[in-house]
Amino acid sequence: MGFRYCLLRAGELLNEKAIHVLKGIVKFLEVGYLMRQMGYRLKRVETWVKGREELFDLVAREVGDRPVLYLEFGVYKGEATRYWSKLLKHPESMLHGFDSFEGLPEDWHAVHKVMQKGYFSTNGAAPAIDDTRVRFFKGWFEETLADYQVPAHQVLVLNFDADLYSSTKCVFDRLAPYILPGTYLYFDEFNCIQEELRAFREFRSTSPYRFALRGSTSSLQKVLFQCVA
Repeated sequence: MGFRYCLLRAGELLNEKAIHVLKGIVKFLEVGYLMRQMGYRLKRVETWVKGREELFDLVAREVGDRPVLYLEFGVYKGEATRYWSKLLKHPESMLHGFDSFEGLPEDWHAVHKVMQKGYFSTNGAAPAIDDTRVRFFKGWFEETLADYQVPAHQVLVLNFDADLYSSTKCVFDRLAPYILPGTYLYFDEFNCIQEELRAFREFRSTSPYRFALRGSTSSLQKVLFQCVA
């Protein structure tokens, strides 16, 4: 009997949980393959971390007291915004969050499950954060970014937490001219092959700059890159 037939027979013995686990294994193998295709060697990552806050702290240490433009795409309840509000000390730093606050505009196929359209909705309510430097732009990215004027800044930090390929690509399309050497790019769900990872690969292929992999969780879910000359 052929190998494929043997796989079919093996499949008869598996349950839904086992199939789910096997699909996850294949996805992570593919993520590792794609990283190598982009020239990244995971054993050379400067910093392995347990959570995203460690990556945020890394950026904060490097930017010091300089004025930072922090742009967050996918705010939800504002946990990351609050954290960055405490990290960025310069009074002229600006924290701008973009979100419809109506949840996902389409279904999102995460690594382990599917989030339905509307998931992450706050019923249109933006979080209340006691920092005058924080401003939220309510609406879909293609609408709010169309009229957004990027303020002058010394350091640009981009937080990609919109999960979806379409949303992440929209941000790259609009902000590509501002992603220059020194810019930090953080991804919150990077190991979703057809979503944030796909959008980054496409943008990277057209950018004249390199992007150093500065830190990551071991699953490549939370990942930090920095644009370098």
